[in-house]
Amino acid sequence: MIRPFPGAVLHERSSVYQNFDSYEFQVRNPQTGRAERQMVKGEYRRLRYFLHKEDGSRDTSVSRVEYFENFKSAALAMGGEIKWEDSRELVFTIPREDGGVTWCRVEVSVGAGSTILIIIDEEPLEIKLEFGPDQMKAALDADGRIALYGILFDYDRATLQQASSKQLQGIVTLLHDHPDLRLEIQGHTDSDGSAAYNLQLSQRRAESVLNYLLLFGIDPSRLKSKGYGETMPVAPNDTAENKAKNRRVELVRLD
Repeated sequence: MIRPFPGAVLHERSSVYQNFDSYEFQVRNPQTGRAERQMVKGEYRRLRYFLHKEDGSRDTSVSRVEYFENFKSAALAMGGEIKWEDSRELVFTIPREDGGVTWCRVEVSVGAGSTILIIIDEEPLEIKLEFGPDQMKAALDADGRIALYGILFDYDRATLQQASSKQLQGIVTLLHDHPDLRLEIQGHTDSDGSAAYNLQLSQRRAESVLNYLLLFGIDPSRLKSKGYGETMPVAPNDTAENKAKNRRVELVRLD
């Protein structure tokens, strides 16, 4: 999700990866405007990059402002949020489709042609639950619908991620076990981006799920797909956590 400055090359010997660690990021309090420290835990990376000229020497011609603007533009394009910026560092977050948030701190040494990125993939929310066929059937019988957070897509796309397989196979089993069951597959998004784009994205995602199910012999007449975009939120779109709740696939029982 977070790419280095164009042309920069990773220096592996001075880079670090930890499966789980913590880091204190500097953030700006939105109420007071003052600097605060926020502890974030998750998958940790410290990546160092060097920018080189064609002759192999360090390229020191790029200003800190240009570095920062490059990262800021990329982060904002992915629905990110700038948490802190001063003459020394840039801190931003990017929401992930799995319900988690990726944090990044950018530090630049212009004289050395060096960029250091501290990246933590914060743990996803607990709402990312997977339901078995029996649980889905019980919810459909009781409420007529169920929200699924275990169906994941590539960022800003309708491509199903491999991690979705378990939840999708649960739906396949559900439909095979209950041949009279008919479902509407609904796609829902958060409010990032335009309403028209979100409507179209949610429709494509719902269709991706439907097409997956058809691969396993489900009768097309039993399924319907429809995208609702941001029109049916289950939480306010005011925080990364609430937005993650709104990004979901729902199964709705058809009479």
